Amino acid sequence: MAYWGKGSGRPGGNLGKRPVVPAQEKTGGLPKTATVRALIKQSLPNLKDNEFYELEMAEVISILLDENDLPELEDGSGKDWTKFGTAVVRKINSEVDGPLKGLGSVKPLDPTIYSYPVRGEYVIVARYNQENYYINLVDLLGIPNNNVSPGLSGERTEELTEEDYIYEHFEIDEDIRKLWPYQGDSIFQGRWGQSIRFGSNIIPDAHEDGDDKPDSPNIIIRAGQLVDADAFGKSGVVQNLKDSPKKPVKEDINADGSSIWMTTDQSVKLDIKGSNAVNHVFMTSKHSDDQPIKGGKQIVVNSDRITFNTKQGKILGFSHDGIGFSTQKSFTVDADETLDMNVGGGSGGPGSLISMTGTDLLMQSPTNAALSISDKTILSSPCPSVLTLADYANITACKGAQLHLDDCAGIKDNQDSFLRVGGKALGITGYVKDRDDMGQQHLVYGEALTDILDELITSILNITAIPTGAGPSGPVSATPSLADFESVRAKLCDLLMKPE
Repeated sequence: MAYWGKGSGRPGGNLGKRPVVPAQEKTGGLPKTATVRALIKQSLPNLKDNEFYELEMAEVISILLDENDLPELEDGSGKDWTKFGTAVVRKINSEVDGPLKGLGSVKPLDPTIYSYPVRGEYVIVARYNQENYYINLVDLLGIPNNNVSPGLSGERTEELTEEDYIYEHFEIDEDIRKLWPYQGDSIFQGRWGQSIRFGSNIIPDAHEDGDDKPDSPNIIIRAGQLVDADAFGKSGVVQNLKDSPKKPVKEDINADGSSIWMTTDQSVKLDIKGSNAVNHVFMTSKHSDDQPIKGGKQIVVNSDRITFNTKQGKILGFSHDGIGFSTQKSFTVDADETLDMNVGGGSGGPGSLISMTGTDLLMQSPTNAALSISDKTILSSPCPSVLTLADYANITACKGAQLHLDDCAGIKDNQDSFLRVGGKALGITGYVKDRDDMGQQHLVYGEALTDILDELITSILNITAIPTGAGPSGPVSATPSLADFESVRAKLCDLLMKPE
């Protein structure tokens, strides 16, 4: 494509100006021959004052992306970094078979979006303001990974031809395909199977959604074309692409390496069989197994690892309908300071609190029921207090631990036998199922009972004579006396675990 344009750096030029008719001939009538010639001359471009612009395809001989390849500044103060990212090119028409020495480098035309070519590819070169620029890569082969076809600009040295298709880092991969386009899409695609699609869900069966949805914009970002196809049963899709050269590829939320799908009205077929907990009872009961397949406005992120990190600030999450986590492995939280939860305060009143620090654990409800674990472990609640332990459960404490029960508390088994502290009976009482003949009775002090029994038995053993009808059975001693036995009986009431 070529056109005339006003020369840069030169004043004047006639292109684009309206021819001027002499004033003396504006009165009417036919113009004179000299006037017609002057008007034609004014209409033609002046080659001295204008430049001819042309867009021409050029072969990339090299691309300056290494500091060692940059030329030195004229003053010797360092590298000329203005040349970084520029391409040394040879035009296929005006410079065909021209010498490679002395070819200047051209820089990208757009200073905000860069698409760097590789050696052997072709770009469009344009000249503006007396300087050459390169723009679009030329799609010679129809694949995004590379469009390398060396030699179209003419003869090259043997050294260069030996390096054809060989690069220090870049590898040619013709299995990378263009993205399947839908009506109205804007697509940005890289060389290695990554892409950004600004599209919609207006086409039936697009993105595996059987419905067409008007007003359904989406943004689909992916990296890694079908790299996990085997893991998700999509190896047939890969084989079909191999059997169909140049066939475009569609994004796959599961089989692609990493994906972000931002949709407004679209079902996303995310496969969670390998990540959802086998026993996901809360996902079912609390969240109704809600999944991206149900569609609507959503952002779906899928990869092997997702990391959120803040360098200085916080990570904050808010959700109207709930937050659910499910994993087939472990769920862990490490916090150097505190872990706090507030549950049940949605009505505006206080909720139940769980607060953990390095040394303390506090669980507290709005009714002042609480479990506090620190130097002292305290479990408390308003009456009636109930502590239920499943089979094989136990309460173990180190030396000095206390279980504090207020007013009336008890331990009861599943057959209705119990120990009770406090209540109407006061003290500590017990009841054994099917022993209604005994009823609820107070427990006794073990050591005190031992002392009384010991005293009673000692007194009995001190008896040397037993009264009979024929008189004493032996010599009568002064001990034990009746007062000794009365003293033992007086102590019996003190054995009961009850207030005096």
